[in-house]
Amino acid sequence: MFSATEAAGFEEMDGKNDERPIHLDGTTREMFELFLEHTFGRARTGQYTIEELANFLHFCDMYQCSHTRKFVVSRIQSTRYHFHPAQLINLAVQYNTSALFPFAFKRLVDTPITQLTAQHRELLGNDVFTTLVYVQAALEEHRRIVAAEEPKILMHTSDCQDPVGCNEDWHAIWWNGMARFLLDGRNPQPYREAVKRFKDMQFGRVSGGCKELMFKIIGEGAAFNHADQFVDEACSRLAEKLIFESSLV
Repeated sequence: MFSATEAAGFEEMDGKNDERPIHLDGTTREMFELFLEHTFGRARTGQYTIEELANFLHFCDMYQCSHTRKFVVSRIQSTRYHFHPAQLINLAVQYNTSALFPFAFKRLVDTPITQLTAQHRELLGNDVFTTLVYVQAALEEHRRIVAAEEPKILMHTSDCQDPVGCNEDWHAIWWNGMARFLLDGRNPQPYREAVKRFKDMQFGRVSGGCKELMFKIIGEGAAFNHADQFVDEACSRLAEKLIFESSLV
């Protein structure tokens, strides 16, 4: 092809040599090399940076590379703990990739607002940041309610010899245990971890049967599941509002 153009007297074509590269508008050399790595079976075994993955997604969307796009999304998911949730949410929204959103948003909810920088807020955008503030406030109120109001022992088991003392100690141990774990100002524990630590405490006059019954109620209780359901619903609404799923996925 190149020889034919020379013989015909035409101007040299792009791509003949390094001095006349093929120009792809909007595509950097690094971005194209990532595409070649994957397309020709030379995908690296090491970690991609967030910038490389973002560029890779941009390239896939620009040139409608569905197979490569799925590969990029899978690489992001496999290394998602290496990235800040704000970065993942930004990728999910910017490139309409809903598969990245739930994990990133749930990690974000567990991140104190004070640990988010101005750059993180910019990556998140106003909708996500505003929702995050409301969700964390609601979860904190729910946490305080759970900490202050222990589940009541409505019926004592047959091995309980002192129902009054059992109730009193259950209330005291809940406040000194679960409430402290949940509301610790320096290291508040998530519900499941708080329950795990609570089980290891001494329960005084609480009978073994009553203790077993109450932990069964806690395990099945809506009070603890409510928080997860609330976060799931907020996440779904945000994703539905912000992400328009690409046909490439």
